[in-house]
Amino acid sequence: MSSISSATQRGWLRSLRTFGLSVAAIVLGLIAGYSLLRNPSRGGLSEQASVSKTNASIDHEDNGHEEHDHSGHDHSGHDESHSIELNAQTRANLRLQVQEVQATTYTKYVEVPGIVTQWPGKTHVAITSPLTGVINAIYVSRGQLIRSGDPMFRLRLTHQDLVQTQEAFLTQLGQLDVEDREIRRLSDIASSGAVPGKTRLAREYEREKLLAGIRAAKQSMLLHGLTEDQINEIERSRTLIRELVVRAPWVEEDNSLHHEALGAVSSRMAGAPEAEFAAMQPPQMIHDDHVHIDAEFVVSELDVHRGESVTAGQRISQISDFSQLLIEGQAYQRDSKLLRQAATTHAEVQAVLSGHEEEAEVISGLNVIYIGNEVRTDSRSLAFYVGLKNQVEHDENRGRQRYVSWRFKPGQRLTVRLPVSKFNNAIVVPRDAVAEEGPERFVFVENGDHFDRVPVEVMARDSLQVAIRNDGQLWPGQRIASRGAHQLQMALKNQGGGAIDPHAGHNH
Repeated sequence: MSSISSATQRGWLRSLRTFGLSVAAIVLGLIAGYSLLRNPSRGGLSEQASVSKTNASIDHEDNGHEEHDHSGHDHSGHDESHSIELNAQTRANLRLQVQEVQATTYTKYVEVPGIVTQWPGKTHVAITSPLTGVINAIYVSRGQLIRSGDPMFRLRLTHQDLVQTQEAFLTQLGQLDVEDREIRRLSDIASSGAVPGKTRLAREYEREKLLAGIRAAKQSMLLHGLTEDQINEIERSRTLIRELVVRAPWVEEDNSLHHEALGAVSSRMAGAPEAEFAAMQPPQMIHDDHVHIDAEFVVSELDVHRGESVTAGQRISQISDFSQLLIEGQAYQRDSKLLRQAATTHAEVQAVLSGHEEEAEVISGLNVIYIGNEVRTDSRSLAFYVGLKNQVEHDENRGRQRYVSWRFKPGQRLTVRLPVSKFNNAIVVPRDAVAEEGPERFVFVENGDHFDRVPVEVMARDSLQVAIRNDGQLWPGQRIASRGAHQLQMALKNQGGGAIDPHAGHNH
């Protein structure tokens, strides 16, 4: 009985183990099937699912293509690998400019450094005190524009020699009046014979001595700085001059200063301001073809203050005429031949005013005035000078005072361009119109809303322009990007997926 029970128990256990293994196999199968469904790449999709996915992708691409409308673009003649499309916003961001291509003559220049300088002997004029005295009034201010004859200073005279000369002059004038009256009296009674003729003759000799002394006194006062008008005023009024007005000088044709630069007597200066200003007006000058009465100066320096005592010959101000300046260039030994050639043939020289590249200002129509005679030991350069005609860039009136600012100022640095040679029938474009990539050079031609990159051959170039060979790659009438070619080149490479060289288009 026990033996039957043991056999039954062992059979039950085998059945239970078999059932468990079957259940485990079913569970593992279910798990594997579920994994295949979640990861088709591991087990593959059915052909129907694969076809459905492919069709869906094709439909999506077709729909996307239909949504993009190319009807507004004309792509005829465009090679997308050498053409870039720009909208208005992109053009504005690039500050893109275009210009029409023209075949012209290109002049090659050698560029040397230069600086704007004064014209020695012409630009600056020193105003000195004609006599010893005290500055009572200053009628000008620094930076003011004045004309010849305009009042600058009022000087109270304290010069002892001049005072003594005036006193002697007045004394002799009084004695001359006495002698004239006595001679007239003797002339009236000479006919009666009551007075000997030698008495009258002695009086006439004395009169001649007084006239000689008066003439000498006049010359002495002229040497002291008084004018003939002032001397005549002393003779008429029989009063000493206590004050005088220092005026801006007249300039003659030979660039010399006119000696009648002092104004009339200023004994009426203590009146009202309007009367004072009227008295300050320049005296009427004698018409002389050799005198310029319209010279203009800028008060560049004021060296004295009101109430300051000055001596004869002391500089009290400096006035400047900036209408004509010089450019001092520094040529090197290798450029000396070009410099002599430019000076001999009066060839046109250019100057480029320093500044931002897009603001570079080219000054044309210049000529070499003269070449220096010494080579600088430090830089081994030879100085030469180019004439520069100036222009007023700002003019402002403040009451009776006028202030101006000149376009070119001494001290400004620039580049002087000496002509070397010429290329005829060349296409001349700005330097920024040419992009570089290795040995290749390109320009971008406007074609509708696109810019097509065109390879060109560069014959010569300088800091401003490039001469391109007129070989049919470009032709007159086409419009190219005159600036921003480097940015267009970088954008085109980026569009094609190539790596961008940040140094492309630049020379180092």
